[in-house]
Amino acid sequence: MKNRSYLFITVVLLGIFVIILHLFALGNVTIKREQAYLRSGPGSYYPPIATLPEGYSVTVIEDNGGWLKVETDTLSGYISKKIIEGKKEADDMFAQMGSQKAITEISQIGMTAGIKAMSGKFSKKIDENINFIDEFLSYHINPYKFEQFRDNTYRSTNLKKIRKSVKLPRFDAPQFFTFSEEAMGFAIANKIAELGLYHDKTLQDYINYVGLLVAQASDSYDIPYKFFILDINVPNAYSCPGGIIFITIGMLEAIHNEAELATVIGHEIGHVSHYHGMQELEKRKVQIIAEDSFAELDMLADSLYGHDEKYDDVEAELEDIALSIYETIYQGRLEEYEEEADKLGLLYAARAGYNPQALEHILMRLILLGKASNNEHYTQSQIGWRKDLVESKLDSYVFPKGLRFWEDRYQLYTNKLKSSKY
Repeated sequence: MKNRSYLFITVVLLGIFVIILHLFALGNVTIKREQAYLRSGPGSYYPPIATLPEGYSVTVIEDNGGWLKVETDTLSGYISKKIIEGKKEADDMFAQMGSQKAITEISQIGMTAGIKAMSGKFSKKIDENINFIDEFLSYHINPYKFEQFRDNTYRSTNLKKIRKSVKLPRFDAPQFFTFSEEAMGFAIANKIAELGLYHDKTLQDYINYVGLLVAQASDSYDIPYKFFILDINVPNAYSCPGGIIFITIGMLEAIHNEAELATVIGHEIGHVSHYHGMQELEKRKVQIIAEDSFAELDMLADSLYGHDEKYDDVEAELEDIALSIYETIYQGRLEEYEEEADKLGLLYAARAGYNPQALEHILMRLILLGKASNNEHYTQSQIGWRKDLVESKLDSYVFPKGLRFWEDRYQLYTNKLKSSKY
């Protein structure tokens, strides 16, 4: 009896000790990234409330997996754990461009004035004719409906076990986009959107749900991905810096199940998460000298800051980089990036619970369909090369059993497409 009492007291004391340790772990943390959003919920799909400056201290209230619930002096919300883990030390010319001196609250439109102004500058260089930013800001998913979709997807799945068995390769890049890079992404998306957007809220929500499941399984879970449909019959997909991804009606018609969609989206997420769209910046950044006052470039609009000739050369160089990145994305990336994106697409999809063999299936089907593409990595020769590579990767990886295809659900959501050729 005495031993039972000692055991009970030991268990109680151990529980109290664990609680005390947990309380001590929840204290103040410092923002260590210049691109730091405070969001209204624990996910990149929740709207941003404010941007937090690098070096700012917040109080942690709750640990929610990859997200922390925090408080500032005036606001409460969620931040990604990545923004308190520090950033890779590098001679990044954009290191100061996103810095802000104080908390900047974001209105309901969900974008800082700096990103919008800079995006307009880059868009002029690319010569876009529509305002995709308005389209981007007007589209949003209901976080609770997405979470219901996610819960239904994983109702009988041990997702923790799957992700433990499917490891991601080490990646030392900063894993975040500065305000300037995000603005480049909007400008590039502006141009791609000129191909024509397909408007069906139910279908677009579904594409975003699947895309977010894959993104959450990636190494860039805190990038605010949004997915849009292009109204063209050619099978294709594009991704822009900052997380804007397009997929065509032609690709959706060629796809037969949700796993195929997940691997195609996973490929594009791989481009974003590993910064493939920014290789021109990496090549040319040494040509641009960072100045202490570069922080002001987030507010390039003359109406906000007035024109300063000392920034003219820098602005011109950044606009040229935006054009180069657009041409790379639109025409097709280098094979080394395609190879890495396919490998990541397989891993991301598997970690999200999808059967990665689906990528081999859709690539084979695209070969059989024989449809031409205006993008280098979806030409027939490139697809054949990618299929062979994917086959070798599938043979070398060991994936857990029980990964799903979700064919019926995909057919349910895509049955309203205007063409049903495939």
